[in-house]
Amino acid sequence: NSKYQSNIRLMTTLTPFRKQFGAYLAGLWEGDGSIWIPKNYHAPSGKQYTPHFSITFHDKDYPLVLTLQKLIGGTIRNKSDNHAYVLTLTSINGLQNIISIMNGYLRTPKIHRFNKLIKWINTNCSNTNPIACYDVNISPILKDAWLSGFIEADGSFDVKVREISEDGKGKNRVEARLRIEQRKIDPETGLSYEAVLESITLALKVKLKTSYHNEGIDYYSIEVTSPVKLTELIKYLDEYPLYSSKLLNYLDFKTCVNMMLSGEHLSKEGRDIIKTIKAGMNSKRTYYNWDHLDKISNY
Repeated sequence: NSKYQSNIRLMTTLTPFRKQFGAYLAGLWEGDGSIWIPKNYHAPSGKQYTPHFSITFHDKDYPLVLTLQKLIGGTIRNKSDNHAYVLTLTSINGLQNIISIMNGYLRTPKIHRFNKLIKWINTNCSNTNPIACYDVNISPILKDAWLSGFIEADGSFDVKVREISEDGKGKNRVEARLRIEQRKIDPETGLSYEAVLESITLALKVKLKTSYHNEGIDYYSIEVTSPVKLTELIKYLDEYPLYSSKLLNYLDFKTCVNMMLSGEHLSKEGRDIIKTIKAGMNSKRTYYNWDHLDKISNY
């Protein structure tokens, strides 16, 4: 289908966004984004080099990629071997626009790369007013959409159901979990992600954990399983929603949490309903509905 071909440049007339779109994009980029900055402004051939601002998405989130492309411009590249799409901005106007949307909302060590992009624009684009560089945003983590964007990139929702075996061993148990994982150290700056992840754990009243995998990389991880604590997360995500396919997993997860809070999971009938919901989540999902993308242009 030609309308789904990648590498189509679709620059649109960009209108001012509410600040939550900037915070959401900041969290999304800090979780799954990158910036490449050229060492030289021109190639020996005279061709102009410009920085590349990119965000990577799972291929099942292609409708979201298309929607964001319509809002902020850029090109889409299909990395089929990695089951991913990459949205990339390279035009000066596109880079200036994404800076104006996100500037002031970043919370991780990747802000240093973002500020290098600003300095490149300030140095090489003399026909524009200088853009200010900000320090990390330390406002309360649950008071803007940054965390929802970060969960899009580095979070997951899952549900577990355990029941007493036929021989009477074990016990009936239902667990709903949010998990967030991010490497401990930013590879470019050598700075730690601890401060921003601690702010998440403090807001959700859990402890920051560590793990070690992916060829010896240290990670921080956050897990929230208490239904009472998850109500705070649900309150947040209902106000600052997800827009990827994780929204559908979140809505199933939310249904299960509400069943646990009401005690419905204590009956076999309730657990059977939860098992049916679980069977359609994450990698087992076959049904996708993207009606919610209509709302993002007003976010």
